[in-house]
Amino acid sequence: MEKFKNYTILYIEDDEGVRTINSRFLNRMFSKLYEAKDGEEGLALYKKYHPDIILTDIQMPKMDGITLCKKIRKTDQTTKIIISTAFSDKDYLLEAIELRLEKYIIKPLTSRNLLPALTKAIEDIEKEKDAKVVLAKDFYFINSTSLFYFKEDVLELNKKELLFLKLLVTNKTRVVSYEEIEQYVWEDEYMSLNSLRTTIGFLRKKIPFNCIKNISNMGYKLKIED
Repeated sequence: MEKFKNYTILYIEDDEGVRTINSRFLNRMFSKLYEAKDGEEGLALYKKYHPDIILTDIQMPKMDGITLCKKIRKTDQTTKIIISTAFSDKDYLLEAIELRLEKYIIKPLTSRNLLPALTKAIEDIEKEKDAKVVLAKDFYFINSTSLFYFKEDVLELNKKELLFLKLLVTNKTRVVSYEEIEQYVWEDEYMSLNSLRTTIGFLRKKIPFNCIKNISNMGYKLKIED
């Protein structure tokens, strides 16, 4: 249970009473809990905070859970998603499989059906954390140390360079927006485009392979050597 404290969760449920009860349980377990009352609000919170796990209802106003998952999966194949529903529906089950969901839970949520799903999600995240991400020959990132290596030597990067490159690697399947970069790398500071370009310019001189790709008017994406 202590491992849960290292992770964040987004809980999306339109029934306020149910959300309040389950939020108390989740808030005690995770380092940070984000709550949303419908799919649209849930999507906005996902884009802002990128939680480790998403627990969402299916039938909700404004945007249902399946539509929400489809939007997330367009750019993100790694965030763990658990879906809850009051009904067992074969069509939903088939879509859940296609969307690489962690678990499909029939309500009501209890510790008996929720804890195993959350535990599996955490275990899968932990396994992925031990992975090595190879960017080019002899140039790689190791999740367990959060460092970049070239020919087994640690690359000497300053804090902003390291955070920026790590942000791209941990979101390697999608474009990372300027807003995300500012929040994650610059933290409480203002980030100008000039300061971002300067940081990237110095970083490109230090890395053995240019793995940084600019997506015009959107942000940056990781490029891995073929």
